[in-house]
This record gives sequence, structure tokens and C-alpha cells, in this order.
Amino acid sequence: MRLKHTQFYGSFDARCDVAGFSVARLCAQSAEHPVAPHEHEDGHFIVVLEGRYRSSARGAHLPLVPGDVLWNPPGTRHVDTFHGSGGRFLALSITGSRAQALGLAEGGARRLQGESRHDALQLSRQPLTPDLGGLLMVEELANRLCESTRADQAPAEDRGIGTPAWVRRCMEQLVDDCDQALRLDVLARSAGVHPGSLARAFRRHYGIAPGQLQRRAQLNRAAHRLRQGQSVVEVAADLGFADQSHFTRLFRMEYRCTPAAWQKRFKTF
Repeated sequence: MRLKHTQFYGSFDARCDVAGFSVARLCAQSAEHPVAPHEHEDGHFIVVLEGRYRSSARGAHLPLVPGDVLWNPPGTRHVDTFHGSGGRFLALSITGSRAQALGLAEGGARRLQGESRHDALQLSRQPLTPDLGGLLMVEELANRLCESTRADQAPAEDRGIGTPAWVRRCMEQLVDDCDQALRLDVLARSAGVHPGSLARAFRRHYGIAPGQLQRRAQLNRAAHRLRQGQSVVEVAADLGFADQSHFTRLFRMEYRCTPAAWQKRFKTF
């Protein structure tokens, strides 16, 4: 049996999809429910949140307890179950083609240790909110987990291929200063690289251009301020949008509704 994209034995508590990743918290089916041998077309990380989890996949023979993390490459054939009732887990799914591109498709299932386990646990603590407010952080943590997992499985001489520190510092600066106009040449100069090198590094490690990342951070901050009760006019002005109509157009593209409609969803009386 082959399970399709994001298909699991269990019921979804919460789920969000961002930049090619699907992250979900699930409650496992009861131990009495028969699970047939199967494989997933996705690759996926499993973080055990509650209960004792056992998988027949090679590399995962011992029961996993809360805090343990398992990586299943695409096509890993196995039978998995939780002992007793109350099993809960987080699953991060990535397509088979993306796992191949990231260098994660080879080898069998394995428990994660060290930095990759730490990254997975950080992701498991991140709220999967339906308002998209934390999607930028979910995306960053998912990318970081893939990078650290790839680095951990590489030969020692090939490690260190995760996001360079200077690229991450530039990303953090763009997010922190998202209300200021982007000057790619200034940002590149502060990192000691050519603007073209900076743009290529962002696309390689984050999948988008620096300006796109900054705009997403800017809109994320705007959504948070609207939820706190700040007016649409104030948010547009404070965050440096050209005018209210420009802000509304970009916000609708990102959140599929106007700023006013977004704010109304969270209004309390």
C-alpha cells in the first residue's frame, strides 16, 4: 500500500502548509486498529509527542518515546503503531522530488540525534496557527531541520553545508528591519559579499529573493498588529507601505482577504 501526499494513519489536530512543506500534529489511531504494511510517497519526519511509538522500518527497531525523532525517506516500507492509547505525533512531510533535491532520499529510516533532533523539537513546539502569523518561522525551522539532517548524514569532510552564518544574519536583519526599504547593496556590503552572490544564496537556502522574504516578514508583522487592534491606516503608515491601497493589495495577495476583513475575524466584544 502506498500512501499519498500528507496521508497518515491518524486524525489531524492542526496542519499548515508553507513553501512546499506540510506540518501537522496528529492523534494516532487506536492500538487495536490494524495497520497494513505501507510506504509513503513523501519523505517525512516524525516527532513523538505522547505515547510509545514503534516502527518496523530498518533503523527504528527500538520503541520511540516523547522527544524522539525519526526520518523516513520516501518509499520506506514499514508498519508503525503506538502502544496503548493516547499517541500523538508531529509530522513534517516533503515531496519525494524535494527530498531528492535536498539529498535526503537515500538510505533507510533513522533516528535523529544532535542538531537535527534539536531542530525537530523546536519545530514541534511551534504553533501551527491558521492565521499564517507564524508561517515564516515554521518555514525557517523546516528548512533548518532538512539542512541539519543532511549535514548529519554526510561524511565528516562534507559537513558544514547548512545555511552559512552570514546568510542567516542577513535574513534576520531583513526580518527585524522589514519596515525599512531594502537596499540590497548595503545589505551585501555589510556581509562582505557581492549583491548578486547574496541574491543567489537567498534563493538557494530560502527559495525566494531577499525582497520577497522581507515583504513576507512585513506582511506577517502587519497581520500581528491588526490582530492587536491597530488600525489599517496606522499599520500601512508605520510599516512603510506606499499607501493604504498598496498595502491592501499586497495583503490580499498573501492572506486572501483584505486587512479590514482580517482584523474583523479577531475582534472581541
